[in-house]
Amino acid sequence: MVERVAPGIWWLHGTRGSNVFVVEAADGRMALVDTGFASSAPAVIQELERAGLRERVDAILLTHVHADHSGAANAIRRATGARVVAGRGDCAENDGALVLRPVIGRTHVGRLILSRIAGKRETTPVDVAVEGEEEVLAGIRAIPAPGHTPGSYCYVADHLGVAFVGDLVISHPDRLSRPMRLANHNDRQYEQTLQAFAAMAPGAGFPGHGAPILEGFDSRLRTLASQRRARGTLLRRERLSRMVRFVRGLLRTRRAQ
Repeated sequence: MVERVAPGIWWLHGTRGSNVFVVEAADGRMALVDTGFASSAPAVIQELERAGLRERVDAILLTHVHADHSGAANAIRRATGARVVAGRGDCAENDGALVLRPVIGRTHVGRLILSRIAGKRETTPVDVAVEGEEEVLAGIRAIPAPGHTPGSYCYVADHLGVAFVGDLVISHPDRLSRPMRLANHNDRQYEQTLQAFAAMAPGAGFPGHGAPILEGFDSRLRTLASQRRARGTLLRRERLSRMVRFVRGLLRTRRAQ
């Protein structure tokens, strides 16, 4: 069954790529936050069905376009009838309609690696393209978070005091970290976003990778934002180790704890 990690929030099992959460809006409707790779679609649909949530899912809130977060969106959209919500900067026009941009990495190497991991990707229609700050469901605000991708967003559920932050940060057992520079579309813009969001973050945070932080997320995020990125050749081994762990996490299917 899905794992209830906080009031009104569930963490799905059987997915691969990013974390996939379900959040209850203030009016009782449900939203899925990210979807994992395309291969996660059957597990997401099955988990929603088992938990009795499938008919209540009204929206699929995508934090950004990368395939490990949005790959299963179209299949889940078809299965549930939920609207796909994404940042306008991550959308493109296709025959007069908006779809997710077919971009899965900043560099040629990144695109090659992720395409091998992600597999074939469907064209995903976008039903709601958000620009600026906007309430997308009752009590849930979409907050622009550009930098990691042009249309990255965080979603803040004010009635629950939580934020879903995608790849704004990565959660480790002992700390938060930034995504690597090469993973960001515009690293300078990302740093500005990190500073701005840290100043208004709630106490609980749900990153796209790693465990949720149920207490002290705001203070941990401010600490990270106050620190400069580590530089220098002595840290290359640590960065390589982080990259290896991250890729392993993308490939691993999430299991019940």
